[in-house]
Amino acid sequence: MGFISNRRSILLGSGAALLAGTAALHMPTRRAAAALPAKVVYKSQIAPSLVLRNAIENSPRRPDADKKRDADRKPAETMAFYGIKPGMKVAELMAARGYFTGVLAETVGDTGTVYGQNNKWLRDRFKDGQKPLGDLITKGGYKNIIEQDTELEDLQLPQGQLDAVFIIMFYHDTYWLGINREAMNASVKAALKPGGIYGIIDHSAAPGLGATDVNKNHRIERYVVVDDVLKAGFELAEETDLLENPKDPLNVNVFQQELRGHTNQFVLKFRKPA
Repeated sequence: MGFISNRRSILLGSGAALLAGTAALHMPTRRAAAALPAKVVYKSQIAPSLVLRNAIENSPRRPDADKKRDADRKPAETMAFYGIKPGMKVAELMAARGYFTGVLAETVGDTGTVYGQNNKWLRDRFKDGQKPLGDLITKGGYKNIIEQDTELEDLQLPQGQLDAVFIIMFYHDTYWLGINREAMNASVKAALKPGGIYGIIDHSAAPGLGATDVNKNHRIERYVVVDDVLKAGFELAEETDLLENPKDPLNVNVFQQELRGHTNQFVLKFRKPA
């Protein structure tokens, strides 16, 4: 059960048996409870426009392999939740080959800009000096994507100009890679406009594991991320149960074939104070 689903069941339930029983086994930690968002947007409330859905799902520029992942990743709903619009300037950190970067590019359109950032560690994983986003940009013809070869601690993004910055299913990796997250989050904040969005999606870890499962199973507890980002001066504006999967046992590797692509994920929307 995901954090939001569990919270909802507790709020709607009644009687000491509910609080002391099964649901209590999945209660969020004290720190997570203290960081409850101002607003929860349930997936039933998210309704992307037909124009947005068509731009993403039927784009002739996005690779077919990426489109096959849409059913699990729900890109149109994700863009609607975060409020991404045509003409915006946005960035994805540790974009790799750019599944999410391509979604952003279709959403902001030709009048918008997407910065796709990858650090040296990730770039070195590609053979013969190939650019991770090279195929997406050249074969897809995305003129609105700018490949950003920088480190997470010093993003070198335009200062105070971005509407949103995303890190998708990689925040947990910053722990075992030894990234200076304080510097990274400060660099994100500096790039955002006042009121700009910092979007984080990641694989949920089992309750009690905190950041101890970031390497073995590539998971992290929600409260750890919330603590980090609140300390950086952001506000937790909203979150959604859009990508929760109650069938995920939370204690196995996210790359297991039967689970890959549809793990239980938390979806957080932070905001830089205006």
